Amino acid sequence: MTEHTQFRVMDFDCPTCASTVERALKQTKGVEHVEVHYTTGRVEVEYDSDVADPADFETAIENQGYTPQPA
Repeated sequence: MTEHTQFRVMDFDCPTCASTVERALKQTKGVEHVEVHYTTGRVEVEYDSDVADPADFETAIENQGYTPQPA
């Protein structure tokens, strides 16, 4: 089943930071679509809930050196 979740990542320093997080999330199993908004720090993820869990996305963001917060 397709679901959506959002995070805020306030420690982006540049657009490359947002691209790094977007790339990491897109490589996470079960992710169908990702949008990262650098200026607002908002991260939106559309995913297959039978395969992935929002905790997976938090881990992917943290592994890139950023701190996700619930939106």
